[in-house]
Amino acid sequence: MARFAEAGIKISFGTDGNAAWAPHQEMEDMVRSGMTPGDVIVAATKTSAELMNWDDLGEIAAGKSADFIILDANPLDDITNTRQIDAVYLWGTMVDREGISTRMLAPR
Repeated sequence: MARFAEAGIKISFGTDGNAAWAPHQEMEDMVRSGMTPGDVIVAATKTSAELMNWDDLGEIAAGKSADFIILDANPLDDITNTRQIDAVYLWGTMVDREGISTRMLAPR
């Protein structure tokens, strides 16, 4: 993948894994293949949104959707730090992750 990037080929992000952690594993695999953590983050966000023609996603900027995560550790130091999620924001509003977990795990 590093050679593709060096050749100017756009690299985006995607996984066929169905586990909740599959995207994190995919990012780790991309770094293991030779990409930098920064390049992987750009591929997973900005480049993927561009290739899908999703003009309102992919980066934090005025007029964009304001979907982002806050991490407890820097993913540029170690891409596996993307797993240390402190908060999730969708459309600029913090997601009640604890409330969602409680509802999903409640007996039916």
